[in-house]
Amino acid sequence: METTDETRTAAALGAAMLFCESCGRETMHRILQLDRSSRAGADAVRGTARCRECRWTHQFVSARPATTAVEAIFSSGERSERHRLELPSAGPIRVGEPLEGGPSGTVVRRIDLLSGTAVREAAAREVRTVWLVEDRPPSLRVAVIDGARSTTERVALDRAVRLEVGGSIRTAMGPMAIVGLRARSRTWRRPGDAFPAGEVTVVYARRTVRPPAGKRPWRRERETPSSRASSTSRSPRSRSSPGWSRKRAVPRARTASGGAAERNSSPS
Repeated sequence: METTDETRTAAALGAAMLFCESCGRETMHRILQLDRSSRAGADAVRGTARCRECRWTHQFVSARPATTAVEAIFSSGERSERHRLELPSAGPIRVGEPLEGGPSGTVVRRIDLLSGTAVREAAAREVRTVWLVEDRPPSLRVAVIDGARSTTERVALDRAVRLEVGGSIRTAMGPMAIVGLRARSRTWRRPGDAFPAGEVTVVYARRTVRPPAGKRPWRRERETPSSRASSTSRSPRSRSSPGWSRKRAVPRARTASGGAAERNSSPS
């Protein structure tokens, strides 16, 4: 029997996982014949194969999935790393879910399309940048507003916790009333505006309980001395001081030929 190139190619390929319509799933197949027009270098491989489970022989086409280069930014705390990932073009990317081919233990935080619009879900071919964060309860920044001043607290919350303008949040400083939320690249201030904690970057809040004035745990500025320094000096004056002041009752002694001026003398 003459050995052809097709026979040698099939023998080298041997077997492959292919979809079997008879079994309704992917099974191991024995490759019987390959189409010469689809040999190495082509985007698709065509030929004839036999299912090893049901013994059904059929034609097959195995195409290389199209891929798309997507920029992925992985953030961990204050550090960020930029990667270039090759993803299946039709593969879905969703906020809150792991990214296929991305770093393990991460989930998608944000998706930016080629147009610059942020969305919750898109196919990889439509995405320009995907933002990834560690899959753990987020540490939310809570800006506590007190008049013209504000302080910052960090609160760990589960991503599924719902935050609402008009609601409350508990911090190390006590319960706070939520007056605004920073989410989806804008600030929301209307009562009833709500988002899962995983979408919120900043919570704006005010104290619901105001402490009595002067209590140390609530003050962060420099402490005021408990006693004032004495305003009266008890030590003698230094030699550079002008000395004691006295009121003269008589004219100064004559020191010039003209004598003391009468207009400057005190009446006797």
